[in-house]
Amino acid sequence: MAGGLDGEISKLRHKDVRQRRRAVRVLFDTDLPRALDGFVPLLDDRDPWFRSKALDAHRRWAPALGPSALKTLANHRSIEAKRCAANLLSEFKEDVSEVALLLVDDEDLTCRRKSAAALLNGPSADAYVDRFFASDDAHLRRLAALSSGADAALRRKGLEDTNASVCEAALQAMDERGEPLDEAALVLLMERGINGSALIQSAIDNQGNALVTFAQSARGPTLKKFVGALREQCTSVDDAPIKTLIEAKEYIVIGRWLQGMRGAELDQLRWELIRDPTIDPIERSRWIERLLGRCNELPLVEDARLFLSEEHPELLIEAAQNLSTAYDKLGL
Repeated sequence: MAGGLDGEISKLRHKDVRQRRRAVRVLFDTDLPRALDGFVPLLDDRDPWFRSKALDAHRRWAPALGPSALKTLANHRSIEAKRCAANLLSEFKEDVSEVALLLVDDEDLTCRRKSAAALLNGPSADAYVDRFFASDDAHLRRLAALSSGADAALRRKGLEDTNASVCEAALQAMDERGEPLDEAALVLLMERGINGSALIQSAIDNQGNALVTFAQSARGPTLKKFVGALREQCTSVDDAPIKTLIEAKEYIVIGRWLQGMRGAELDQLRWELIRDPTIDPIERSRWIERLLGRCNELPLVEDARLFLSEEHPELLIEAAQNLSTAYDKLGL
């Protein structure tokens, strides 16, 4: 096998191009990483087909041979070779800092960013994080904020970055590490339009104006996660975050928080909200519809029948009627 492999590698230098092309196919089919050495000279071949195969060979076998297999690419004059090396840095479990440093100051943006990412994810990340956080490239600042080499002070500084993606990265990193945000930082972020799920826990913990501001601006998936977090942490109308939201008349959030929750006090609040004409009737009708799963509870059905005797939009009356009818069908 060894002789055959060496023979095919030697054919890569054959004068007959057909022999060379056949050797490339045989070596790729054999798929032995040792064959990579034979492809290195092809990086300078005049034929673009052979140059592309040399890059393919590095993509296939360099990760199995270790980071040193990338040095030739990183030092090559062609941008294609350098980019190939940069893109392969993330494929190695070993420390690739030596190769990354060959590319980190390259004029090519891909090379700079990929090599910086490798350095910031490497074992010596703390040695590079300040350098990249000071970069004019927001992408590099974002990587620095997310890096394990960053400290709490740098992440906090990232919240004040002029680029929103850097702020969000710093916020994400703080959330992953359980680092709290004070009310001033929360309000600042929300004023800048950064209102993602990473703010939820800090907003709930602060309980004050930041919580109300967050509730007012949360939408879509973020609102859903926010309500879910409230359910996990608050079980009573006397819990501080719930009291704050009720006082601020954030009834949509409260109504959704009540879904699936039971208890006389909770039901009383639920029907108060259902009766509130300032709340969108479609939202209120959904709250009634979601009570159908409790249609076997007579006190709840009696509340619905009392509601039916009052003046309300037809949409709500219909939902309450369905609840009452569902109880009757049970024959209890």
